[in-house]
Amino acid sequence: MSGAAARWRQLAVALGGIAAVAASCLLDVADGTAQSRRERPPQEEPEQYPDGPNREDTFYFCTPCHSFKIVAAQGMSRERWDETLTFMVTRHKMPDVQGQDREKMLDYLSTVFPERRAPGGWKSPFAPR
Repeated sequence: MSGAAARWRQLAVALGGIAAVAASCLLDVADGTAQSRRERPPQEEPEQYPDGPNREDTFYFCTPCHSFKIVAAQGMSRERWDETLTFMVTRHKMPDVQGQDREKMLDYLSTVFPERRAPGGWKSPFAPR
């Protein structure tokens, strides 16, 4: 694991732990008892997603804010991935990653979660079948 991936992993674990404790406390207050703790979903790991260069760096950059399942559910061109990162910086205050680190993330995302297009292009739902 690269140095950047290790730093992102530490941040993800720290933020995940804080969020889990806060959520648990809120549940206890809402239910009025510590007995009401819910079982946590299994923790995501980079190995659950397609292998490729920069998988760990990308995984640990994205997961402090949201599940990587959200990322894996997308299928976008490199340009759309880049626009999405810019949108998250401006709209959601994501750290603005530039240069080689951004290129590495875009390489991984556009390679393993590429743009999905229906075979034969768009089809009108009103066209005869």
